[in-house]
Amino acid sequence: MMTRGTVSDIRTNRANSKVPFTILIVEDNATDVELMLHALESADLKPLGGDFEMEVRATAEGALQLIGEQTVDLVLTDMMLPGMDGLDLVSRIQKIDPNLPVIMVTRMNAIPLAVDAMRRGAFDYVLKPVNAEDLGIRLHRAIRISEVLRRHAIYEQRDRQEFEANSFVGSGASFEKIVRSIQEAAQVRSTVLITGETGTGKGMIARAIHQQSPESSRPFQVIDCATVPEGMMESELFGHVRGAFTGAIADKPGLIELANGGSVFLDEIGELPLLLQAKLLRVLEESEVRAVGGTRVRRINMRFIAATNRNLEARVREGTFRKDLYYRLAVVSIKVPPLRERREDIPIIARHLFSRLLRSMGKGQCHFTEEAMELLVSYSWPGNGRELRNVVERMAMLTTGDTIRAHDVRSVIPQSEAESLASGEPSATILPYMEAKEQVLEEFTKSYLRAKLAQHGGVITKAAEDSGIPRQHFSLLMKRFLGSEVIENQ
Repeated sequence: MMTRGTVSDIRTNRANSKVPFTILIVEDNATDVELMLHALESADLKPLGGDFEMEVRATAEGALQLIGEQTVDLVLTDMMLPGMDGLDLVSRIQKIDPNLPVIMVTRMNAIPLAVDAMRRGAFDYVLKPVNAEDLGIRLHRAIRISEVLRRHAIYEQRDRQEFEANSFVGSGASFEKIVRSIQEAAQVRSTVLITGETGTGKGMIARAIHQQSPESSRPFQVIDCATVPEGMMESELFGHVRGAFTGAIADKPGLIELANGGSVFLDEIGELPLLLQAKLLRVLEESEVRAVGGTRVRRINMRFIAATNRNLEARVREGTFRKDLYYRLAVVSIKVPPLRERREDIPIIARHLFSRLLRSMGKGQCHFTEEAMELLVSYSWPGNGRELRNVVERMAMLTTGDTIRAHDVRSVIPQSEAESLASGEPSATILPYMEAKEQVLEEFTKSYLRAKLAQHGGVITKAAEDSGIPRQHFSLLMKRFLGSEVIENQ
């Protein structure tokens, strides 16, 4: 029961969805609580689905206890509280969950304290008496960030497990050089440029830099510059305000702002349009970002990591990539060699992946024969580590014994025409010439398509362009020779 002038812990459930947002109000004055509840009821939260539940606590200590017991998506707290005040509460929340948005509620004469709270990690502040429209705008932004950060936490856990399962293994000089580069880059906030062919593990290196840095608990945001439509790229990077363009029904923070305090990974940076290159350069130089259609500038402090499979120096000469941005990105440069240039690591990687996959499938361990491993080492691996992982996965699924032999490897790796004939497979040698030729050409086409798709991460447009084949023709070849084997990645 709530009485005038005091606040007991209450809960108001307005959730119709399976996973509602939880808004925690920390306020010891019953009148102010009622005003905030009314403002929340009146605020336009339709763009968010309108589904949330509210928890009320009268003290910072009670709020911290709740945060430790259940998921809270946003905290709305008064500055002045009995016992621990709002400033100390923000600091404590930052230690418990640095991704939890906190909005301070304060009076005009306490704005400097609210600004201090934002320096400590608070997301924003609102003035008393709380205005429903103003609160709604700030909630839109904060809850969207809460939603993204909640997804981020799930993806982070999944990616962390994947990272640990597929962590770098090797013994060669090039492998040791990459490990040293990761360790050095992780200890500074300088921008990092990672270059290498598709499938060499540039994204894994970017994540390793973040996870080995002092900011490993902070967000790690990824944007693929090659797949986001050009018209949406600016909004994805920098965010937008409500009404900035048709369809912008609410404020939306950009990925750069969401990564504040952590790292942002710009994959395939070589595909970024020139206009956005200039805007990104300004963000890097001034450490601030402004949303599309907005006037407010937000300060940022994070690490920028970029990666590309393109020759950026050549693009600079061609005029398709800014020279100043290139040098600004390449403060720390990491070049990842293709797998064919570090063949000494292939047995170690293959055995590591194979062992982990068998355990996850509940299968007993098995080993590679010398001939089988020689086939893996001698293969060119046009799709690099990504293709090797896919091949190992197929072998792990298909194996039934305790030994992987040469024919097991041949059954899962693409073979060229020469390899097919040299292997002595009956299917390529006992048939009449024309039939054998047709079969070899079919196998060549299949292996060529698989290799090109693996090389470009399954992106058909890129694979077709690199092959010199019109995309429509490439798709028809896929349909004819691969059927449903390949799932389009765009």
